[in-house]
Amino acid sequence: MPDIKTAWDKIASLYHKKYLIKTNTVHYGPLCPGENKLKLLGNIRGLRVVDLGCGAGQNAISLAKSKAVVTAVDFSSRQLIEAEKLALQEEISIEFVNSDVTKMPVLKDETFDIAISACTMAFVPDLKAAFSEAYRILKTGGNFIVSVMHPLQYILDGEKDAMYFNSAYPFKPRLLKWSWDFEDRSIRFQHYLRSISEYHNCLTKTGFIVKKMLEPKPTLNTPHISLSKEIMNDYPYIAGHLPVTLIFVASKPIHNDEEKYG
Repeated sequence: MPDIKTAWDKIASLYHKKYLIKTNTVHYGPLCPGENKLKLLGNIRGLRVVDLGCGAGQNAISLAKSKAVVTAVDFSSRQLIEAEKLALQEEISIEFVNSDVTKMPVLKDETFDIAISACTMAFVPDLKAAFSEAYRILKTGGNFIVSVMHPLQYILDGEKDAMYFNSAYPFKPRLLKWSWDFEDRSIRFQHYLRSISEYHNCLTKTGFIVKKMLEPKPTLNTPHISLSKEIMNDYPYIAGHLPVTLIFVASKPIHNDEEKYG
């Protein structure tokens, strides 16, 4: 079984080189409108924001450009090297933390106004632990914005008038194993295919209130440029007719005694 942390360490510089992601607005995934269109964060000037699974730091830099005080977390030390180089290049100050998002002891309780996680949670085996940590470090009333690849992208394939099921619907979370090709190497990867209800119910059982769920119409007008073009080229009918990204906007209840849902 591939070690996902080692896999990300192996491709960190290759991914950053191959896939351009803009830093002028927050991205929520490939073929998905950015924060400049979706406006999920609001005015973050002066707010403390944590980016969970920051990768090469593009979202963290975008958040800092909007005058937030940003902490960026990733378990891949090589990804953080790329993030630090990019932040230095753009003359942006960010606190980077090398940690698994399921256990972040260096981050104190009720520290952040907003937590964001873009395209990370599918790689996390223990979703409840990750959501619980996000809940712990958020201030009361704070928002948690989570985006993942939409499950429909993994279960359907084909072209117009020739659609077929590539995989069964994930009534229970299922581990998918695959390879990611970069230049002259192929890196073994894996991620968890989860249903919409799995994400939603895990958020509410953790204590969050889900305020909004989005399945944005696919677009090439996105900050996540290169991978979007690759997906649209390889899967034009699927990418053009089904949502690619799933987004949840959740909040930590203001009243500590508010009953948890689910």
